[in-house]
Amino acid sequence: MIEEKDQYITANGGEGPALWSRSTLLSVVITVAVLVFLASYVDLTQVWREVAASDKRFLFLAALWHYGTYPVRGTRWRRSLKHVSGQCGNARFGLLVFFFMFVDNVVPAKLGDIYAAHLARINCGVRRSAALGSIVFLRMVDAWVVLILAAAASWYLFSSSIPGTVAWALIAALIAAAAATAVIVVFILLKRAVPAWLPETVRQRIGAFQTGMLPDRGEIAPVLLLTIAIWSMESLWIYFLALGFNVNLGLGEAVFLTMIPVIASVFPFTPSGAGAVELTLFSCLRLVGLASPLAVSLTVVNRFIDFWLHIVLGAFTWMIRGKIGLRTWRDSPSLVIGDPDALPTPVRKENTV
Repeated sequence: MIEEKDQYITANGGEGPALWSRSTLLSVVITVAVLVFLASYVDLTQVWREVAASDKRFLFLAALWHYGTYPVRGTRWRRSLKHVSGQCGNARFGLLVFFFMFVDNVVPAKLGDIYAAHLARINCGVRRSAALGSIVFLRMVDAWVVLILAAAASWYLFSSSIPGTVAWALIAALIAAAAATAVIVVFILLKRAVPAWLPETVRQRIGAFQTGMLPDRGEIAPVLLLTIAIWSMESLWIYFLALGFNVNLGLGEAVFLTMIPVIASVFPFTPSGAGAVELTLFSCLRLVGLASPLAVSLTVVNRFIDFWLHIVLGAFTWMIRGKIGLRTWRDSPSLVIGDPDALPTPVRKENTV
């Protein structure tokens, strides 16, 4: 697994991930086709009327809470990697999270996670395999938190009569959480005895992945608290978004409308689950009692803020990367032949009193 990902990362002459490939272009074509198809069912005139009549103060507040999660995500990522060498602070890691999630919005199958490891390597001096290990760990934490919150909100809203589509979404979330956990468990077991017949480079990657995948014990509680803060902020942005359209959501409804569409975002065939997320969010809004025209308008504005605006801001960030000191795939330093990570295997730092 690590070998395949590192080979992908070092493709294109060692300059970083080859983001634009046939699979990416095919994904973009599928995404455009799906969105055009969905747009054909949207009354744009009605959407425009409702957006024009909305309270823009709450829409701005919603966007502020949503984009405010990126500095918190950056702080969490840095704390999870505190035990390995690195040269970046919280602000830099927040920028990296914002940028790789922009990449995730334009490439399929969560390849943005692989690129995130590359960003950590060229910007912060963290070995890619170690950074990838930390990302898998954080994905696992997020998956379980989202599953627990989604299940609790669904049970609260629908009791024993949970709709079939919601039940399938919860099953998908359980599978994703279990899969991420299984990866962590496998590498914990490998840590006891890495097979001697594996090539040395693969053994080094496994060692780096193992080092990065678990934070120090003292960082577990802060990482969990930051995770709770992130998903609380995400729920608040949905609450304020609905309030902008004069819809006062309850706590259970806000959590439900946040978590179930997040589960749909793991749909692998389009960037960030585009198409699947829109359909899921619209269906969830209908389930909590919103009329179809209002549900459409909320879905359109939600995806504009979360998806399309992020792409625009991410492209702008790429354009000014030189001024803000952000290295991307076009700015990667040369790599040492024979060592895809071009860095020594990180050594876990011991806690000091």
